Amino acid sequence: MPDQGKLDTYASLVRAWAPKLDLVSPLDLSRFETRHIADSLRVLPLILAAPPGPCCDVGSGAGLPGIPLALASGRAWRLLEPRTRRAAFLEEAVRVLELDCEVLQITAQEATRAGFSHAAVTARALAPPLEAFDLIVPLVAPGGTAIVFHGAGAKLPVAAETWSDGIATVALTSQEEQ
Repeated sequence: MPDQGKLDTYASLVRAWAPKLDLVSPLDLSRFETRHIADSLRVLPLILAAPPGPCCDVGSGAGLPGIPLALASGRAWRLLEPRTRRAAFLEEAVRVLELDCEVLQITAQEATRAGFSHAAVTARALAPPLEAFDLIVPLVAPGGTAIVFHGAGAKLPVAAETWSDGIATVALTSQEEQ
């Protein structure tokens, strides 16, 4: 489990930066821990079960789910965020929390062209599930898992499995699936 003190520090950072950067809805700030951190941590078993190697959060924004998962898993993470100001927030959060995270100000497509490969890749509020999976599956190493958070009734790709309410996965077993 993650260090509660560091989760509290992270929540404080989001609350301090949110009004300037529109990180989360103002209505969600009072319930950030239950609405966002707890929701992010639901996929921790998938992260812990992933093969060795770094994980990646695409469209990290406020650092969700990547930062809570980095705190809880102890794994190395890449946080992809193309927007300059949000990437600056992520850099500050990584520095303050002393995380093993690399913040890259690039898109999923740019990360794919760079040849990045990860044990698990997450997307939360990135795009509708069909589009989100198209963006993140190329970043998943063989044997790894693509994880997308989604709303009720969302259309999922044929290859996706519902892992839990609001969470779908695509597991890659060979290079050919990419």
